[in-house]
Amino acid sequence: MEPGLLPSPGVRFGSDYLRRVGGLVGRMAGIAERREGRGRAALYGAGEEFVGYRAYRPGESLAALDWNLLARLDRPFVRVAKREASECWAILIDTSASMGVGVPGKLQCAAELAAALCATGSRASAEVNLWTSGDSDRLRLGRSDGVASAMAWLENKRASGEVGLDALLSKARLAGSGRVFLIGDFFDLEPTSLARIQRPGRELCLIRVLAKSELVPALCESVELVDPESGDKTRLRIDANLQSDYELELSKDLERWRTFTARHRIASGCWSSETPFEDIVRTMLSSA
Repeated sequence: MEPGLLPSPGVRFGSDYLRRVGGLVGRMAGIAERREGRGRAALYGAGEEFVGYRAYRPGESLAALDWNLLARLDRPFVRVAKREASECWAILIDTSASMGVGVPGKLQCAAELAAALCATGSRASAEVNLWTSGDSDRLRLGRSDGVASAMAWLENKRASGEVGLDALLSKARLAGSGRVFLIGDFFDLEPTSLARIQRPGRELCLIRVLAKSELVPALCESVELVDPESGDKTRLRIDANLQSDYELELSKDLERWRTFTARHRIASGCWSSETPFEDIVRTMLSSA
């Protein structure tokens, strides 16, 4: 079997993970402050409801707009009250067997991303709910909970079974979630499935993770491919023609998702499981 296809079904955080997450969260907080500023929050006393501004979300009532800011900046912003300032995030992770492919495994990358998002959400005073496709329960993190709880929970997960994101969309209880992150390889998901969770004012962020060997299959005289979910095996020769055909089909699929998400203004991207989680989180939160 090609080395890049060796299974890596488990999750194990490195000894430097917390240090890296701390640096990421600090940088993201600085970027947010420079981008949005503090509005007029400093002018208000502790008893006032107003705390600042956030970007207008497509689908929201126009009555929420701050028309003075729109006139001055030519960009739509919404006034944020204390009751709105702490939002709810939902993170949905594919833990089906196909997520165990790659070195590092796709599930390892997904777990690092999810824990980093938990830390970022906590810094933003968000309540975060973590869901995985193989479980019937969730991890609920309050606004004061640390990222260590998410790390411990995720290290108990393994890539197994056939249940992926498509089934998870149906069972996850997302009421009240203003920002929803989907993390997986999307092999079982169709763009139209997102209609089940799209709501006015809700931001969707799609993070597709593929193994390096899935993005660029290496030429090989003979390779045994194993379906991680069914166990079926196929032996074939990956020559230049087969490699070209595969890359063409992958490009079509990526373009299909890109077109759909652009039309619906959904933040999305596709990365190798080798990509540092910091790069992915910065890109996704900057575009959301």
